Amino acid sequence: MSLALQSLRASSRSWTSSFSTPLFRALVPAAFLFAPALPRTGTWSLQSLLELFPSIVLAVPKKKVSHSRKSMRSANKGLKDKQNIVACPGCGSPKLSHHYCQTCYSEITRNWKQEKRTEADA
Repeated sequence: MSLALQSLRASSRSWTSSFSTPLFRALVPAAFLFAPALPRTGTWSLQSLLELFPSIVLAVPKKKVSHSRKSMRSANKGLKDKQNIVACPGCGSPKLSHHYCQTCYSEITRNWKQEKRTEADA
């Protein structure tokens, strides 16, 4: 017998004997020790498999959705025209209402960056 097999058997004996210690019995509840095991794979029935898997896992369409039905369902997903375009009060370019004007914002940020550069150089 190989040395590895002997050490494996010795460690399994010490592992099983640890269950009978009073400390183990005090820490582990009795319900855990006598919990029912899963049935063997040869004794599984369809009902026991349905209990293991949630019903959402088994949800599969019965028929293929045709191209016509799929396109009819997605017909209302197209782009819609913007109704909230107004003129910027600062520069007059078109912008979305309740949003910053892109041209004014980029001009302001350029000025800020230029001021920071001049302060850093000075």
